[in-house]
Amino acid sequence: MKGKDHQLQAILKDNTKFGMTETHKTKVDHDVFYRNEFDDIPLLKRLKDKAYKQLGSSGGGNHFVEFGIVKLDNPLQEWKLEPKEYLAVLSHSGSRGLGANIAKHYTYLATKQCPLPKNVQHLAWLDLNTHDGQEYWLAMNLAGDYAKACHDDIHRRIAKALGKRVVVTIENHHNFAWKEQVDGKECIVHRKGATPAQKGVLGIIPGSMTAPGFIVMGKGNEEKSKILLHMELDVCYQEPSVKRVSRKARLKKFWQTMK
Repeated sequence: MKGKDHQLQAILKDNTKFGMTETHKTKVDHDVFYRNEFDDIPLLKRLKDKAYKQLGSSGGGNHFVEFGIVKLDNPLQEWKLEPKEYLAVLSHSGSRGLGANIAKHYTYLATKQCPLPKNVQHLAWLDLNTHDGQEYWLAMNLAGDYAKACHDDIHRRIAKALGKRVVVTIENHHNFAWKEQVDGKECIVHRKGATPAQKGVLGIIPGSMTAPGFIVMGKGNEEKSKILLHMELDVCYQEPSVKRVSRKARLKKFWQTMK
């Protein structure tokens, strides 16, 4: 990357789109658009054209796309890579207008079907044993797959501009819900600022402008996995003042917990 800063900046500028209305001039197709949900669910049918136009864009908020260097000391055997440094692209984005409209629509239905006091109305839920609950479950999972499709397109465009081949892709959903077995019972597990960490599952802990990130793999320790799932929540509420806790201190606490 040395001496190529301007070239890499230009590649990011030309192949990424940020902002509520920014989209790529050249549109591409993707398998996700052939999912039955786009035909079977009226809301998704209306949103399909918008989703097609927004594919590969990142929207606003804290979303980003950046280059970095990955140092692999012990690459997985199936990667067929040597232990050395590699150029990497890290992206964080979501399901764009598709996901936002899904959330808005089914949240409205939930507030009507699950009346709660006004101050907690936003916590209303849909029963998965109802038509609307099942429809939302399908729509939410489609939105997650669409978010992955956006990442796929971002990385495809950048790899093409670089003239390079993608050798390894690590992808995780967050702010998502999964069906999982908890104490022998099937439950819906929602992770806001966290991703799954079951045995063998790869994950990414992003860094910052001054701190490195980490590629991690779940070890399958049930007790530790439960702690990891709630790590974001524990840090936020156990510290006297989150703003005064440095990133270095939070990472130190994280690694101590995971030992």
